[in-house]
Amino acid sequence: MLQLSEQTSHGGQVFFVIWGVGALVMGSVFASKKGSGWARGVIVSGLQERPVLQARARRFGGVRVIGGALAVAGLIGIVSGIVMLSRG
Repeated sequence: MLQLSEQTSHGGQVFFVIWGVGALVMGSVFASKKGSGWARGVIVSGLQERPVLQARARRFGGVRVIGGALAVAGLIGIVSGIVMLSRG
């Protein structure tokens, strides 16, 4: 009975698809020039009391790389979720 109920549930696959869509959207926002500038501005404004960290955050250019990696991970999550749904 337990094995039969586990096979009919598609919760994990649906989670992959939903997470993949969210990660793809957020990653593409952070990978864009406007989105990475916005994220950097939020971080820099939060570090007003620490000028050394604020200067380091202004020079950090990895927001677009992190956003691109998140978008790729979202794409992989969508594809794997759809493949697992189609097999089950």
